[in-house]
Amino acid sequence: MAHTARSAHIARATRIGVFAAAVLSAAASLTGCSTADKAAEHAGAASAEKPLLSKAEANKTIDAYQKANNQANAKRSASLMAKAEGGAVLAMDQAYFTQIPALKKSDVARNLAPFVYVNRTFYIPPASSKANWFLVRTQGAHLTHGKPGKLWSKDIRFLVFKRSGDGWRMVVARDFEGSEVAKVPHIALDKAGLMKVADPDTNIGKTAPSQLPNLVTDLWVTGGHNTPLTATSARRIGSSWYNERNDNLDDHAWVDFKKTAPHAGDVFAANTADGGALVLSDSAVDETFLAKDLQSYINLGDSDKPFVEHTPDAHMTKVVRHYVQTELGIISAAGKPAVYSIGTQLTKVDATPTPDV
Repeated sequence: MAHTARSAHIARATRIGVFAAAVLSAAASLTGCSTADKAAEHAGAASAEKPLLSKAEANKTIDAYQKANNQANAKRSASLMAKAEGGAVLAMDQAYFTQIPALKKSDVARNLAPFVYVNRTFYIPPASSKANWFLVRTQGAHLTHGKPGKLWSKDIRFLVFKRSGDGWRMVVARDFEGSEVAKVPHIALDKAGLMKVADPDTNIGKTAPSQLPNLVTDLWVTGGHNTPLTATSARRIGSSWYNERNDNLDDHAWVDFKKTAPHAGDVFAANTADGGALVLSDSAVDETFLAKDLQSYINLGDSDKPFVEHTPDAHMTKVVRHYVQTELGIISAAGKPAVYSIGTQLTKVDATPTPDV
């Protein structure tokens, strides 16, 4: 995993510079990622209900994932990463690999350092639920001399593994961080200790889990005006993209955000013990810059240029940045939604050079 490993915060690309005269480009500030190992079993009564997979199988799945992910990170290989991840997370990590030539080498080395997941707790649905995924609560640690080392932090990460045609792939990974670790919910279990899966399209109060992606992208499109999302750190950071969208433009360009189709469109929801739901999903937004007149132009930042094959140093009249996102949130028993973690990664840039005069 090559993005936002140790941080649950949003990775923001450096603002594009827009000018009527001088040329300027800035390097982006992005964070990278990692992953760990040790099982914590839930004590529950034996049941005739068959689990989707055993906890021993789930443990082996995480071990295989870590190995493949670390190999992909070491080789900066998008094709190897496809053997470990899927969905939006894979798209984000493959894009991060594309950006590496423009990023600070020390940051890349730290972000792609070997890792393991420790303190694992598995939430596995019954096979009868027809769910094709399971959930893991864990913490990340450094891999030191082949063994788990120091924890990244006290943050709690939730991972979703989804079954694909040739095995399991990790498709969402987001954190409860800092003081918000206290918000980590208890997952609802049946008498056999199996996870109770929530229907994404069934309302809890007035909110369905499947609404979370649109509520998150609304932070980019409107700054969160009229959104029901509770005040959290992730909400504040997300809305700052909208509130700061005109920074550094010097009135030479327009900029706006639009919701776009998510990369995978996955929504994974588990009932919580208090009657709500834990939700992990993916979403997407586009950021469009348009020069206001023939005397104005847009320069790409260094982190944008690896996505532009032809003339990335040219003056541009229009630039569209495509972002893939993953998010983690909670729908309370009363239907009040909150987002606690959003990961954002630039995955594509469309740039139109100024015409020759």
